[in-house]
Amino acid sequence: MVNDFEPKQFLASFFGTAKAVLLSPRPFYEGMKTQGGFGNPFVFLVCCIAVHSLLAGLVLNNAAFIARNLVLGIAMPFVTSGLFLFFLIHFFKASGTYEAAFRVNAYAGAISLLSWVPVVGLILEFYRIYLLVVGLSAAFSVKVSRSFLTVLMTLFTYMVLGAAIFHITGGRWPGAPS
Repeated sequence: MVNDFEPKQFLASFFGTAKAVLLSPRPFYEGMKTQGGFGNPFVFLVCCIAVHSLLAGLVLNNAAFIARNLVLGIAMPFVTSGLFLFFLIHFFKASGTYEAAFRVNAYAGAISLLSWVPVVGLILEFYRIYLLVVGLSAAFSVKVSRSFLTVLMTLFTYMVLGAAIFHITGGRWPGAPS
């Protein structure tokens, strides 16, 4: 069975895809197409991020959060997928494509449907790491340990960049009130 979100059967496909990713990630990612375009996984990701942003924004009563979360939630998976591909190819000599990395990342976005719930959301973000590890392992035919190291190196890269931005801005995050 080939797993890919199909917008033409929007509701059934959306909920079926989310359920498969969240409850049966290994079979989902083993059957996931690694080619076929960015459109379907991108639409799936946007829907997951929109649900997360709206519900979290309502819980926090913060409209600016909604806008910022939408922009970052849609833009950052493209950067993250590039980092995944870079680490997998350069450190582990894996073969695969940027599209495969993006698809894994986009479908792991299913966590966003539930991660807006306070406290539970933090725990679910660790499950997102598991989804990414399983997905990268399946999509790039690498050992789970190598995909786990890839995710850790990507997280470390973001932490270093975040610390550098924090330092450059004088200890304040861009956009933070003075």
